[in-house]
Amino acid sequence: MQAEATFDAMGSVAHVLVVGPDASAHIDWVRTRLAQLEARWTRFSPTSELSELNEAAGRPVVVSADTYRLIDHATTAWERTNGRYNPTLLHALTALGYDRTFADIDHPVSPMGTTSAGSVAAIDLSPGLNAVTLPAGTGIDPGGIGKGLAADILTEELLARSASGAMVNLGGDIRTAGAPPNGAAGWTISVTDPFDPDSELLRIEIPGGAVATSSRLHRQWVTADGDRLHHILDPVTGQPIDNDIAAVTVVAGEAWWAEALTKAVFASGVEDGLDQLRSASGVIVDVNGTRHATPDLEVALR
Repeated sequence: MQAEATFDAMGSVAHVLVVGPDASAHIDWVRTRLAQLEARWTRFSPTSELSELNEAAGRPVVVSADTYRLIDHATTAWERTNGRYNPTLLHALTALGYDRTFADIDHPVSPMGTTSAGSVAAIDLSPGLNAVTLPAGTGIDPGGIGKGLAADILTEELLARSASGAMVNLGGDIRTAGAPPNGAAGWTISVTDPFDPDSELLRIEIPGGAVATSSRLHRQWVTADGDRLHHILDPVTGQPIDNDIAAVTVVAGEAWWAEALTKAVFASGVEDGLDQLRSASGVIVDVNGTRHATPDLEVALR
């Protein structure tokens, strides 16, 4: 038995597939649980836990286990990528005009200038209390890791709730676990070509794990001066990355790490970005449409 559903969540489209008994009931639970995570992590609501944490920067805040895990994983990703993934770019994003949901950016914006990232190293975590202290002036943006972590949490909890298998896709950040549908040997994942939405970039079959994709070609907005900006920022300058990469897809064990790695690869450029993938697999598509893949994914390119 299996059930699946597609619906809007976290500013993107969610696609959920559940295998096993009570699959339809599990889908209903996913909708509720995902709405809970979004309510805690959105930066667009002043009453979310994340907004309250950002507002209280400089003072300790006790948060839910979900939000603590988000911050903990974000700081871990920063450490493991040597700062190429940086979760403290909130003020840089808002200074560039991305201060509301993307759907609400319906007219040219007036950027407020350059704003640097905060100090990730100075974030204080107290695991026994689920307390987080951000350095004064620091703001967390979950956009580079939140959907991936949500997909991880949902699949883990679905299996704990007796699902035989689960796939959660949140805007291209995918986590699979357990038994695939219809007795298949593995989960088949198709990734769209960033330059042609009607074509595939690659198709792979995995026993479980995660696939995440980031692209600078789609989530863009226009300034009052006519400049076109995007949401993937340089962790040093706080400005939209302007290099030879158009899109990155990463295959890894968990979606939070796959998603963070896509941002780290973006920040590195093609040559250094491939080196960032030594702990995972991936494909980089450059601005000319050329694919650069790790050896294990060469055969999966379409």
